Amino acid sequence: MRARAIKGILVKEIKELSREKMAVFWIFIFPIIWLVILGGIWGGEGGPVKIKVGVVSYENSSILLEAMREVKVDGVNVFDIVRLNESEGLKFLKEGKVDALVILPEGFTFNLTHGFPAHVYVYFNKVDPQNYQIVRGTLQGFFMEFEKRLGKERLKFAFKYVEDKWKPYLLGLVEPIVVVEKEVKGEKVTPMEFYVTSFIGIQFLFATMLTISSSVLEEIDKGTLRRIASSPTSPWDFLTGKMLATFLVILASIVVGLSFAFIVFKVRFFPSPIGWLIIILGSIFSMSLGLTIAMLTGSIRTTTAVVNIVSMFLMFFAAVVIPESLLPSWARPISEYFPLGAGLKALRSLELYHRSIEDIGGSLLILGIGSIIALIIAVLSYKWRIKRLE
Repeated sequence: MRARAIKGILVKEIKELSREKMAVFWIFIFPIIWLVILGGIWGGEGGPVKIKVGVVSYENSSILLEAMREVKVDGVNVFDIVRLNESEGLKFLKEGKVDALVILPEGFTFNLTHGFPAHVYVYFNKVDPQNYQIVRGTLQGFFMEFEKRLGKERLKFAFKYVEDKWKPYLLGLVEPIVVVEKEVKGEKVTPMEFYVTSFIGIQFLFATMLTISSSVLEEIDKGTLRRIASSPTSPWDFLTGKMLATFLVILASIVVGLSFAFIVFKVRFFPSPIGWLIIILGSIFSMSLGLTIAMLTGSIRTTTAVVNIVSMFLMFFAAVVIPESLLPSWARPISEYFPLGAGLKALRSLELYHRSIEDIGGSLLILGIGSIIALIIAVLSYKWRIKRLE
């Protein structure tokens, strides 16, 4: 290979890309828009949860209802209570006007204050699965806390007739486990930092694949590659120059995105040398995948369609833009063992959780081997396409 020829192709490629407005949009602007959307929706701490609860009470007053009204987070009432009759309540629940319906039967307070089991009937709106989980968890948490406090009140009465030495044992019956929430000292990972790594994943997945595949096919369509094949510049110089140019452009877009995240969201995230190695390997894998698709299809339209489908699938099921914990069980092996998913997982473990290289060794190995295999397949497919041109 000739270094001068590679340099010439690299410079030509960067100049051509800078003139392509759509390419500049997809490589530099689109990822930043994505970062703003993700950061705006999930990056902040969010306000306190507010739940609209329909209450059907067959009593004039209830201590449970009063307790629900007193629950506040940051000065905001958690439960927005609407008093209804039972038929209205079920209708409101079906129409989505309330998140849950709580029914307190007659005698509820009497049973509660006289030591008898007191039943509560709760209906949930399950149309939105995520909202259902939040509402159910919040109401369950409320009832558990209410039970605990009620038990302590009962004990206060019982303590009048019990010797001091037995009191801790009785208290243990009401509160067998005391959970104290603690925080690890030092820097904590913010949601926005997670989405900055998602932005990097989008770049070395979507933009890299699309850029290399479309640029090589355009050269084939224009006949440039055929002319290069008959000149002192070899097709391998051409391919190396293309890949280097693509990598440098994507690298520049990542630096621009990180600067944007720092200025707008105050996220101080800059990869370490090992982090950059992961990004380089991820880029090699994506470029190889995009090149293979382009060489096998031989059509810009088909390649763009296939790259979009593959990118969109991996963007969600390789844990690029959503946390691995939210993936369905069948998709988790994709984020664990597919090279790009493994690479992103290693990057997050290294940069966000400060794990050691030994801890991420398995993921790094998967990414490294995957990148080498993908590069070999891409080169073979490129060679096959060149032969067809000849």
